[in-house]
Amino acid sequence: MVETVRAHVAIQAQVMSSAELALRARVRGLRRDDVRTALWTDRTLVKTWAMRGTLHLVAADELPELVRGLGTRLGWQTAVWLRYFKVTKDEMVALQDAIGELLSDEPMTRQELADALAAKLGDPAFAERVTSSWGTFLKPAAGRGFLAFGPERGRNVTFVHPAHWLGIEMPEPADDGFDAVIVRHLAVFPGASKGELARWWGTAASRVTAATRRVGDRLVLVDVEGTKAYVLAEDVDALSAAEPLPDATIRLLGGFDPYTLSLQKEAEPLLPIARRPLVSRTAGWISAVLLSGGAVRGTWVHETKPAGTTIEVSPWRRLTKAENRTVEAEAQAIGSFLEPARDVRVMVRPPS
Repeated sequence: MVETVRAHVAIQAQVMSSAELALRARVRGLRRDDVRTALWTDRTLVKTWAMRGTLHLVAADELPELVRGLGTRLGWQTAVWLRYFKVTKDEMVALQDAIGELLSDEPMTRQELADALAAKLGDPAFAERVTSSWGTFLKPAAGRGFLAFGPERGRNVTFVHPAHWLGIEMPEPADDGFDAVIVRHLAVFPGASKGELARWWGTAASRVTAATRRVGDRLVLVDVEGTKAYVLAEDVDALSAAEPLPDATIRLLGGFDPYTLSLQKEAEPLLPIARRPLVSRTAGWISAVLLSGGAVRGTWVHETKPAGTTIEVSPWRRLTKAENRTVEAEAQAIGSFLEPARDVRVMVRPPS
C-alpha cells in the first residue's frame, strides 16, 4: 500500500473513501482499516494539503521531498490573493511561523489551534480564520512542512507538526524541488502536456518550463494525438511497443482516482470531450468511472443505507454478458470493501 502511494507521488484524499478506493483498485486484499492504521498507528502515510492545494495521502518518508517543491507555491503572496483575503504578507508569514511553533506530535483541533494562535499573535479575530473548513490560511503552512493532519477527534479534524509526528526533518523550499516530482509523476502517468503538468501541480506553465529545462535530457517531447507531451526518455521504447488493452478489460475506479485525474483534456480517445462534463463535474468533483480498455466508458455511484449498499453503474455503450458479469463482480467487491457487513445490490443501467 505504501509503495503504491509512493509510486503515484500522492493519492488525492479530499474524500477519504475515494483515496481508499484508489488504493483498493491497486492493492490486492486491502482493507479500509489498513489505510487508517498506516495513517494513525504506523505513521507510514501522512495526510496533508499538497498538489493543487488539495488533500492527499503521501508516503511519510517522502514528505520532505514534496515539501521542497510545495514550499515554492507562493500564490498566497500575490497582491490579488492578499487583497481578496484582506491580509498582508507579513501577517501570513507570522501566522505560518506561529503554526510551526505551536504544533507538535500532540494533535490539536482547529479551535484549539485558533485559540493558541490568538494568544500567541494577540489577534483573536485574525487567528479565528484558521477554523475555516476550506483551510485557506492553513495550506501555506502545510506547504512549508509545518502542518499535517492528525487522527480525528470525534467529528473534529486535528493537526500535528509532521517533523514531530513522523520524527523526520522538514527541508527548506527549493526552486528545483518541483523537478524530481515531475519525473516521478511521468513515470506512472507518461504523456502529460505542459498544461496538464501545470494543472496537476497547481502552478503556472512557466514553472513547468523551467523545471523541464533543468531536468534536461531525462524527458522527451512526443506527439500524443496531436498534442506535445512529455515522457521519460527511458520509457520511450516501451511505450512505443505497448499494445492497447482490449475493450473487454473492464475496471471500476472510484471518484478522484489518480488515473482519471491524469487524463489530459486533449485525450479524446480516453475520455470523449462530449462526455467530460459527466466526469469532471461542478465544484471540482471527479466522478467514479467505468473503464473499458483503459478508456472511460461510463460512470457509477453508490449509496449506503441501513438496508445495504446500492451501486448503480451507467455505461455509455452496451456491455456483453461477460462484461456485465465483470462489472457486477467488481461492484460487489467494492460494496463489500466500503461496508463489509452490509448487503450489496448492483444495478447496471441501459447505455445512454
